[in-house]
Amino acid sequence: MKSGEGWSLMIRKGFYTKVGKDFVGVYLSAEGPKLFINRDVYELQSSCWDVEMVMGRQNHIVNFYWKGEVKLSVRCDASHDVFMPLYDYLSCRSGANQAHLA
Repeated sequence: MKSGEGWSLMIRKGFYTKVGKDFVGVYLSAEGPKLFINRDVYELQSSCWDVEMVMGRQNHIVNFYWKGEVKLSVRCDASHDVFMPLYDYLSCRSGANQAHLA
């Protein structure tokens, strides 16, 4: 990662992509960051979510959980550009939230 790239993700208003038949994205709101999957919106300020991301040589797998229930499970080609920006964004947010709570 180039110097400053992590910060650009923190101040960016959001991003989205289409994975298979689903539209998935993250955006900032007055209430905090939110993730959407099609028309469903999840508040990332809440502690009700978790995400698993597995990076492989040919495929990536992303599982998003809300209150323990799988809301999104996608396998995408390694060349799909959603995996790393989403990982970076959620990592920065988690670190910022943990630092804020300390």
